[in-house]
Amino acid sequence: STSQDPDGRLLLASLEGLADEPVRVLATTNRRTPARLPAVQAKARVVDWVSYARTMPHCDAVICHAGHGTVVRALACGVPVVACPHAGDMAENAARVRWAGAGVSLPRRFQTPRGVRLALRRLLGDPAYTQRAGELRDWAERHDGAVLAAEELDRAMRR
Repeated sequence: STSQDPDGRLLLASLEGLADEPVRVLATTNRRTPARLPAVQAKARVVDWVSYARTMPHCDAVICHAGHGTVVRALACGVPVVACPHAGDMAENAARVRWAGAGVSLPRRFQTPRGVRLALRRLLGDPAYTQRAGELRDWAERHDGAVLAAEELDRAMRR
């Protein structure tokens, strides 16, 4: 949710914090490039936009503001999340990601290069997060949300 982070604080912290880590980084500005971008390392790419549906299945982790759409897409792809909430429902989403064991939450005051680096190390260092995200993906594939909602509405209308 770049609308809650117009200066790209999380983007900058991620690029800087992961520059020397043994990871490849794909970062998106959502067409809101911060005024100051650090020198992007060869193993990182910054783009204006990506299709989450096409990209996330190939990721080992997603670092995001914990907006509903991004969190749900990541978990539907079986990818654990570093949830970095800013406003609105993001703190609740981050808490639920942590509670479900599908990721870690990084409070705003720790959304620094060091904080992002340590959060990602924790996430990637414990296979339980990936396993849990995979379990949630598998559950979602077996339970079509639209069908379940329609069935519940139909039941409610019959009462």
